[in-house]
Amino acid sequence: MINEIDIRKTFEIIKQGDFTEVRIIGNGKTHSGYFANVDTLLKELKKFDSENVYFVLNSINPACYDRKQQECFQSFQIEATKDKDIVHRDWMLIDIDSKRAAAVGATENEKEYARIVGRSVLKFLKNAGFCDPVSCDSGNGIHLLFRISLENTPDNSFLICNVLKLLDTYFSTNEAAVDTVVYNASRITKLYGTVARKGKNSKDRPHRVSKFLSIPNPINTTPLELLRKVADMLPRPEVNTKQNNYNAEKFDLDDFIRKHNINVAKEENFSGGKKYILMQCLFDDGHKGKDAAIFKLDSGALGYKCFHNSCSGYSWTDVRLKFEPDAYESTQKEYSNNRSVQTQQLHQPQRKQQAETKEKGRKFKNLSEIKSQDRSNITTIKSGFNALDKRIIGFNICEVSVWSGSNSSGKSSILNQICINAAQRGFNSIIYSAELDASRLKYWLHLQAAGRQFVNPTEYENSFSVPNHIRKSIDKWLEGKIFVYNNEYGSNLLTLLADIKEHISKHKTDMIVVDNVMTLDTDNLSSDKLEQQKKMMKQLVDFALASNVHIHVVAHPRKSIAFLRKEDISGSSNLTDFAYNVFIVHRVTNDFIKRSKEYFGEATAARWQTFSNVIEVCKNRDLGVMDEMFGLYYEIESKRFLNEPFENPVYDWQNEAFSFRETKTRDITEPKQFDWDDTTQPDQPPPF
Repeated sequence: MINEIDIRKTFEIIKQGDFTEVRIIGNGKTHSGYFANVDTLLKELKKFDSENVYFVLNSINPACYDRKQQECFQSFQIEATKDKDIVHRDWMLIDIDSKRAAAVGATENEKEYARIVGRSVLKFLKNAGFCDPVSCDSGNGIHLLFRISLENTPDNSFLICNVLKLLDTYFSTNEAAVDTVVYNASRITKLYGTVARKGKNSKDRPHRVSKFLSIPNPINTTPLELLRKVADMLPRPEVNTKQNNYNAEKFDLDDFIRKHNINVAKEENFSGGKKYILMQCLFDDGHKGKDAAIFKLDSGALGYKCFHNSCSGYSWTDVRLKFEPDAYESTQKEYSNNRSVQTQQLHQPQRKQQAETKEKGRKFKNLSEIKSQDRSNITTIKSGFNALDKRIIGFNICEVSVWSGSNSSGKSSILNQICINAAQRGFNSIIYSAELDASRLKYWLHLQAAGRQFVNPTEYENSFSVPNHIRKSIDKWLEGKIFVYNNEYGSNLLTLLADIKEHISKHKTDMIVVDNVMTLDTDNLSSDKLEQQKKMMKQLVDFALASNVHIHVVAHPRKSIAFLRKEDISGSSNLTDFAYNVFIVHRVTNDFIKRSKEYFGEATAARWQTFSNVIEVCKNRDLGVMDEMFGLYYEIESKRFLNEPFENPVYDWQNEAFSFRETKTRDITEPKQFDWDDTTQPDQPPPF
């Protein structure tokens, strides 16, 4: 009872035509054979009709093929594949199985527990940037096979081990678990298409044929950097330092939970420790539904995880400090933590001379009469670019920022991404764009919101498209969050501001992008061009203050053969004088490298050569930051700018759209693939 098609798929898709060792275990005996010819293997397998059949996942040293068991099965007393025989790691196996009595198969209910854990693991890894895996039914559980490309080294074995431990920590339950021991290089796994035989073949616990569930087309390789990123999430024991009193006092997690009345919904065990699933996130009361947990590892390490995107950055240290601010002697909260999202209602100052009033106070005050500014009342919109936010905190409501840079430097793309990042944080934006028509702007926003995992290549080089059902999910998510001004209504500044004011009266708005300011009609402000610019910027600054919004203004620079500076921004200095922030976006080209060496010196310029783009802060009135530069990485597929290579921002459109479905059946020449749920299509059963 085997499925020859899936056995052939194993050789074609997993082994890609290479030979492998097939191992038969059963009836107290083990047999081994090295096979390159699948027809010979199928013939030999007919001699064994009641055993379990496995194969070696990774690439084996070609010399092993010449062992005695070439194209036949021999008793296992002879040499078989060991870790040292693996020449390359091609796959990372994630094996999810139900917890049940030993040496018996799984019931359908027990198998469903494995499916539930498998779906959670898959969603997490996809959100982390992993490429689609080959998914398989092992007979009693779920296998996820991620294509990787690693040397067979102890470090890489340790890396994969930590990835599995992290998944076990986050997702294993009392009913099903991620197997943490399948990290070794010579790992054998079920030969898909053969029967999983454990215990007696009964109605409740039948012997099932293992099979492929979905095969992505193409099968892409998940980069090493993403494996490291996930492995680094594994909680590790605290190092004994002065700040934690050299761990002189043993920390009691159960006592901590009781003392601070942390509501635990459920306690679960995993192979490496214990987890406390919470009733709600400890940092956002709105995140209910048992999506947050505290972890206690056998190693002594403690961890915290909320699976909501906005809270994904919080760690156990943040939890400890939230309830016990003095837990670490030298730990200080960042200044940014003291800034809230409560809007400060500021009023446009009166410009006509008026008599002093009791309500307003004296016109000229002593310092003692001036109320200190409560910075916690300032609303700040973070850009989503970590290094930039760390220095300037973000964009304050009631202020104006000017952006400049040469053609194709990335100004518009960066501002589009800032709008998407703002939407993720609950802020709404308006975009006026004379640079891109509305349909082109929408296409750009779709790419950036989707990310490289959810775009498809087109027939044109470096051109990608977003599938229709993904676009619909993004549009639904951004409904009411990003509005695009209809250019059919003209480009007159005063008309634009009047229309925006009317829009704000009906729709909450926090940020406005004007791209670019040189396209605005300002003739009715003055007959003099420089005076027009002055009055235009004054209008924008006053509007930002009166409307409680942040305005981003794009201004093109004059042509310059030297390194681009603030003074090169077109028009009068009023463009930058009135602004609270001034940024220049540089594209890292040969000219940029050459000119930055001339301007900054070779050592400083060398820092930027690994990046694709650089944001320079020329002016920051809030904190006084200037002449500082921050590098970004450009992702061609999604048009995103990233803080680090392979970063994968996750937006909330995926919360509804993330429902893996199995596509129509295909033959071996056209493999099946995962697809995102398209609500315009009838429901189909998930692949596992």
